[in-house]
Amino acid sequence: MLWVGNARRPELGLPAPPDTVLWLGCALGVAGIPLYALGYQGAAGLLRPERPRAAQTVIAAGAFAAGIGAAIHGMTAALISSALHSNAPAAPPLEAVAAGGPLLVGMWLAAALAVVVASGVFAWCRRRDPVLALANPALVTVALSLVALPSELLRSFLAPAAPNLAHVVFFLVCARR
Repeated sequence: MLWVGNARRPELGLPAPPDTVLWLGCALGVAGIPLYALGYQGAAGLLRPERPRAAQTVIAAGAFAAGIGAAIHGMTAALISSALHSNAPAAPPLEAVAAGGPLLVGMWLAAALAVVVASGVFAWCRRRDPVLALANPALVTVALSLVALPSELLRSFLAPAAPNLAHVVFFLVCARR
């Protein structure tokens, strides 16, 4: 999806992808992002039995973020498709999301808050294990976004993908524990 949206930006000089790429990316995200709920359930297993309420908080906040994240992904694909068909001026991905209106921005804020809650509870409970505590999705998202700042290409691809990549890092680190 990022390729499709960014290919319209002349300053990036990207070739246009095949038409099917947008909807393939949409389908993969809408089907895959809800699986984050399973990852949060696994991560919460690292908090049980010592902290069952904290584990439930991580599961609930993570599942909420996963569900709303899938909806955000689908809505973003629809926005990109609409922009393609209307020949609207291309914008960087984060600007395009903001232009999506208050519903999409509100959904992003709700998902971000849920990830911050899950991350904060998890990190606090695992604070004696710095690798686990620091690998939480909120912190890794911020770190990846900071890495993306110096380059337009990274701001266009890494920053918008940072929440998804951060979850991959978090779930892998938790699985290794």
